[in-house]
Amino acid sequence: MSKPKQLPMRSKYLSAFAAAACLGTILAGSAAAGEVLDKIKASGKIVYCSDLSVPPFIYLDPKTVQATGFDADIGIAVAKAMGLEAQYKNIGFDGLIPALQAGQCDAILSALFDKPARREVVDFVDYANVGNAVIVKADSPLSIARLVDLSGKRVAVERGSVNEQEVVEASDELVKQGKPKISVVSLPKATDAIQQLLTGLVDAFYGGTATEADYNKQNPGALKLASPQTSTFYTGIATIKKDADVHEALDAAFKKTQADGSYDAVVKKWSFESMAMKP
Repeated sequence: MSKPKQLPMRSKYLSAFAAAACLGTILAGSAAAGEVLDKIKASGKIVYCSDLSVPPFIYLDPKTVQATGFDADIGIAVAKAMGLEAQYKNIGFDGLIPALQAGQCDAILSALFDKPARREVVDFVDYANVGNAVIVKADSPLSIARLVDLSGKRVAVERGSVNEQEVVEASDELVKQGKPKISVVSLPKATDAIQQLLTGLVDAFYGGTATEADYNKQNPGALKLASPQTSTFYTGIATIKKDADVHEALDAAFKKTQADGSYDAVVKKWSFESMAMKP
């Protein structure tokens, strides 16, 4: 599997002719490709907006300084199925959709949850079903069943994420009941949230269970789950509504990765079997 390329580094692109031929096969029988898809084909690459700070989904490899992770490999496999190469543009999580709308990338690939509010703005090609939990230091006595059980606690979340929204909603509910609120500490990156937790500045981090598992692989016994998995969401590659042709091409390419085994290979590499999408 080829390594992902990251902007602004140059790479050897596939010829526009080869990319167009491969995409033409994927889109056979569908409506003629639009201007945006034509531009992607001609460039020989697809550019993803990604927050490169969310292991094991997508993050910068400290040795290669390249995008790596489950999402990064999904992006490579999908791009390959389209006859293209993948590039990743590092954007803060809360700026992903604005960056896509501004034309800074062709699609978002960044552990982005497919939720109703976002579907009003973007289309999704779902590639995984992941969950969240309350994460604490290994020596923490905190154990909860629901987010409202975090009353009076300081909880770190990634800014702009659905996790932030859920904790804020739980805190608002507590206030309505006359109970102490949750102090929500919104940070730019999941790695920042984990650092706040480890240094004792917050009591817990509400984030992905896969993030906790990945951190413990590198730092055995550092973190643990303080709650059951509280929610599950599909995650998807997002495109803006007007680029329906790009969405259709990505959807066809993803289905191709499921059929040819390349999707299963990525799933096994990152131990995402429990979160994998069935064909």
